[in-house]
Amino acid sequence: MTKKNNDRFKSTTGLNDLLFNLLVGFVFLFVVAFLLINPPTKKEEAPKKAEYLIIIEWDEGINDDVDLWVRDPNGITVSFTHKTGGLLNLEKDDLGLSNDRWRKPDGTIVTIPINREVITMRGIVPGRYQVAAHIYSRKIKLYTLPDGTTTGARDSTPATIIATLVRINPYGEVYTTIRNYDTKGQVFSLFNFVLDEEGDVISLDEDKNSIVMNRNGAGE
Repeated sequence: MTKKNNDRFKSTTGLNDLLFNLLVGFVFLFVVAFLLINPPTKKEEAPKKAEYLIIIEWDEGINDDVDLWVRDPNGITVSFTHKTGGLLNLEKDDLGLSNDRWRKPDGTIVTIPINREVITMRGIVPGRYQVAAHIYSRKIKLYTLPDGTTTGARDSTPATIIATLVRINPYGEVYTTIRNYDTKGQVFSLFNFVLDEEGDVISLDEDKNSIVMNRNGAGE
């Protein structure tokens, strides 16, 4: 009687196979679920490579709209009017504080004070590049008159643009220049540079260029 009762609790070959198959099935389902949650990055989804960054920054926290313009050796000009051309791409048209605000779920307004525009160069086209900036607009300040009424006037307080050329690989700041502005509509030739076939800067100057276009398509 005792021997028979003990035999009831012994594992059989069939039971072992069943348990093993269940374990394999769970592992397989786990692997499939993991792949669905974290699919491998496809080649075409990988971040685009950049060779150079051309950057302008102006005083934080002000509502001025400053535009970056770049022309490549083939005569293609990129700015807020034409954000992509050749191997150049404007990452964001920064309007000052106007498009640097966002609303949190609780209704609170968050402001990012940084004012910056960046044009990326995704490959090397040898030749001369021209870089300029245009003060598209300046903020309006309100003044209270003696009679209690208010009036507005454009801010004429001097502000600063810092323009930088950055190489990505190998990383390093190639050139930096500074301009002061105070009036809407001002145009600045920031700098010009020449790349050779290897992507190295072989010359750099601040000669005047005329790549900023007015509404009639003519340079300013």
